[in-house]
Amino acid sequence: MSGCGAVLGEEEFIAALDVGTTTVKCLIFDKAARVRGQEATPIRIEYPKPRWVEMDPDALWDNVVYVLRGAIQDAGISPGKLRCMSITTQRSSFLFWDANNNTPITKIISWKDLRATELVRRWNTCLYIRSFRLLCKFLYSITKNKRYLSGSVLRVMNELVVIRLLWVLENVPGIREKIALNQVKFGTLDTFIIHKLTNGEKHVTDFSNACVSGFFDPFVLSYAEWALKMYRIPSSILPKTAFWKLSNIPWFRSSNLGLSCGPICLHVRVGGWGKGAVKVTLGTGAFLDVNTGTRPHSGVGGIYPLVGWKYGAEIAYIAEGQSKDNGNLVEWGRTIGLYNSVAESSTVAESVEDTNDAYFIPAFSGLQAPYNDMTATSGFFGMSPTTTKAHLARALLESLAFRVAQLLNILQREASDIEFDHIKVDGGVANNDFVLQTIADLTGKPVIRPVCRDMTALGCAFMAGVNCGFWSSREDLLQFYRVERIFHGVEDGVRIQVRFAEWERALERFLKWREIKEPS
Repeated sequence: MSGCGAVLGEEEFIAALDVGTTTVKCLIFDKAARVRGQEATPIRIEYPKPRWVEMDPDALWDNVVYVLRGAIQDAGISPGKLRCMSITTQRSSFLFWDANNNTPITKIISWKDLRATELVRRWNTCLYIRSFRLLCKFLYSITKNKRYLSGSVLRVMNELVVIRLLWVLENVPGIREKIALNQVKFGTLDTFIIHKLTNGEKHVTDFSNACVSGFFDPFVLSYAEWALKMYRIPSSILPKTAFWKLSNIPWFRSSNLGLSCGPICLHVRVGGWGKGAVKVTLGTGAFLDVNTGTRPHSGVGGIYPLVGWKYGAEIAYIAEGQSKDNGNLVEWGRTIGLYNSVAESSTVAESVEDTNDAYFIPAFSGLQAPYNDMTATSGFFGMSPTTTKAHLARALLESLAFRVAQLLNILQREASDIEFDHIKVDGGVANNDFVLQTIADLTGKPVIRPVCRDMTALGCAFMAGVNCGFWSSREDLLQFYRVERIFHGVEDGVRIQVRFAEWERALERFLKWREIKEPS
């Protein structure tokens, strides 16, 4: 907590609410983009059955209220000093609630949940999907429209909302009947939070969140009717989509909470203003985001298109690749005794010159692009009697950088018109010098670590602040990006690439390992 004390005069502020995978935080920024107040609290994650990952909706809402109040108090300001509030959330986590009394019907099903794995297998081999791929392949051969190129390799994956949504529709008793009576609402976390903030008046989502549903078409900015029909998803449960700026929020005026502020702007992920800007968020998962300009990316390797933001009449698109396991693996390394604390993991890894030919495969949640194999497993490979904990720690951290390099390689193959000369990073694992140095060595690109590690929250505040007039233009914001350190590639390029190739060879042994079983 910053403990800045009271603020004099008519100074205004902007609040950024960041609902991550493991933590909810709120930061209060002034017009110089300095953090004037903050509060954070951990999210209680539940594992009721193998591969199930859930959160309690009421507990999460309590977390949101706690951090909002705490950050405002920490800043020493009255809520009326907030010009607006911005919201960024973990994507692809969702829940259902009763439209009549707003009580949850399900828990929040996390983006890391794997309960629908058998459903993924069934859909990817069914006649609907195979026919759709063939049709899109034919249409692409005629039109060369890249929208059809993406459709020709369509795969249902656990990280998409749609397959877990279908699991709910198939397995929660009575939900289809309640939907038929128009008594059910569905929403990702942005929708849920806005719903709560407006006392149930608004049922909306941002384009950025809708993009990862599996039934939204970023090429036309609307729900895909063909997908809703194929998956039998009733449109009545879905929130409206747009770039949202909400005013007159009743929640902030409610006497029991005693808060009041200006508009709420909903934004999700920001990479960089210009085409080719690259940012890697190293949080619980690793997310590569690349600004592809005014056209959505289309490819076949697992890098998917997202709507980034809207500024005036301009809509910017982002190409994203993800690795679900990142920061959670660093914490796991601590729990099994590879190092005493996450903070010292980098030092332990650097205490040895190499991994002694040991490798680690980071696949607690399967492997995403370019493998897209939810049955892949994790493990160490190549150990010998001379392998030490330091070797294993280095192998674990090295694997995180290798996964980032794989995502960048896909992007460079599929988007040859995208050029970038540096990589910006943020998130908790961005504190790890060894990981960032390894990324720089692998890619040959400078890796830039900012002073503010909460760039997701700051980027969200930037977008909301520009749109509500808190800042006058995007160009004015460039001065606020402060660099703490730049990592330049220093290792011999041949040596690191040989290790990378050997790691990829080891990884092949860990694919298609787990047997797919429907949870009981």
